[in-house]
Amino acid sequence: MRQLYRLWPTVCVALAPGLASASVSTSCAASAMDVVVVGGGLAGLCATIEAAKRGAKVTIIDKEANLGGNSAKASSGMNGANTQAQRDQGITDSVEKFIEDTLSSGDGLAVVELVHTLAEQSRETHEWLKSLGLHLSDVVQLGGHSTARTHRFPPTPEGKPQPVGWTLVSGLRKILETELKDQVTIRTKSSFKELLIEDGRVMGLNFEHENGTEQLRGTVVLTAGGYANDHADSSLLDLHTPALAKLPTTNGPFATGDVIKALVKQEAGVKTTLMDKVQIHPTGFIEVKQPNFHTKFLAPEALRGSGGILLCHGKRFANELGRRDYLTEEMFKHCKPLFDKEENPLSAAMLLTEEAVEKYGSGAMGFYKFKGLVQDVGTVEAAAEAMGTSAEVLKKTLEDYNEAAERGQDKFGKKVFPVRFPSTAHLYVAFVTPTLHYCMGGLAINVRTEVRFGYPDADWHRTAEQVLHSDGQPIPNLYGAGEVTGGVHGNNRLGGNSLLECAVFGRMAGAQAAEKAKDGRCDTERGSAGGA
Repeated sequence: MRQLYRLWPTVCVALAPGLASASVSTSCAASAMDVVVVGGGLAGLCATIEAAKRGAKVTIIDKEANLGGNSAKASSGMNGANTQAQRDQGITDSVEKFIEDTLSSGDGLAVVELVHTLAEQSRETHEWLKSLGLHLSDVVQLGGHSTARTHRFPPTPEGKPQPVGWTLVSGLRKILETELKDQVTIRTKSSFKELLIEDGRVMGLNFEHENGTEQLRGTVVLTAGGYANDHADSSLLDLHTPALAKLPTTNGPFATGDVIKALVKQEAGVKTTLMDKVQIHPTGFIEVKQPNFHTKFLAPEALRGSGGILLCHGKRFANELGRRDYLTEEMFKHCKPLFDKEENPLSAAMLLTEEAVEKYGSGAMGFYKFKGLVQDVGTVEAAAEAMGTSAEVLKKTLEDYNEAAERGQDKFGKKVFPVRFPSTAHLYVAFVTPTLHYCMGGLAINVRTEVRFGYPDADWHRTAEQVLHSDGQPIPNLYGAGEVTGGVHGNNRLGGNSLLECAVFGRMAGAQAAEKAKDGRCDTERGSAGGA
């Protein structure tokens, strides 16, 4: 079998005709083995490992005190098609079905070539992680997917939960700190400032830390995340989607789009795309004691994939395994503020059985109970009381659900029923609200084909005609992966595709950056393909 990077297309940030110069630089050959990665989430970790394993000396910078970013908070899983884990569980899937589901979710706005790459490389990416001791062997079905393909870590033999994002980030970070410690330098509390550009080529970057400004030379991989918690004066949320900017968020305080804003301010010639496409996740946990706290723990989609149902005033209102944008819209249509108090956020109740909790992971549920996010109520009557509805209404809802499960479809179009709700079931209740979660937009990246991008979105003071007629050549020596980029997901991201995107494109970008640096090609002519 050929080495995988030989099969990978180039991933480059797209270029405008007039790329600005930020700094005078020396020849690339002086640092031909250097790669600089900006952002320490899953995409950055994967890029760093791939670059280092190809012989590059890599520096990874992150503005936070620790690596991980939002990837460390991810809790639903990572998708994959036709994986060994699926086959072991008798799940039938294919790359073609995965592509179809992802394109359908994107509503015609996803870049087809990127989606093909995501799906086609998914199985090998799982095998790569497995070779590093990270085996995601549990599989569940999330909303918008035609089959179960979202992979998670099983509990340890002692029953301890292994949160998918944290486990991935911790495992990969350990590799940097041990196996690759002689090739990788980790710089935390270090913020990207600007690219170093000469004659239209990226030669490195400047970054800031507590002792001042420093320069790093080499090919650059941008993996700095999104902007779903950006509330600064220059907020990208306020600029591109002001109607959503006041919603709570699942993102950490670091998700402020700093790299995108710095590049636009620098007039570095990068193209942004789909910047107004910010995903609202339908289920952020409400902490009942402080319901208006702005940052929410995510109520993972895997809870619904394991059998949780959503209720407003004791009645179902949607297919719990529908797309995220669909469920959010239905919640806004049918639900009211928590406990009918206008000062509280919009709320739905999530109801789970003991069987659903076991499917999801009882250890993880213990954490949610400890945080006061999930109530162990026991009976139907107690569940109804917690929700503020009548036991008769709730009993009728559950009877109807069980009957639909026997028929194989309900009035909302739901066809997958992970559990039933018998009258004797032990029940758990949580309250959830729509919450900002993910940015589908970002820097435009190129896979194989010429991309006619080169200016920021039209919103950024350019006309649509200018966008269509820019030449869109890739910027030499600059790569991007993960949520800082746009185009993979289109209008709506499927659950489980974010971690996969980070791993697939992070590996690709790291491999391309290392190969270009190793061959001394970071001084090639503008528009070079720049990869093996």
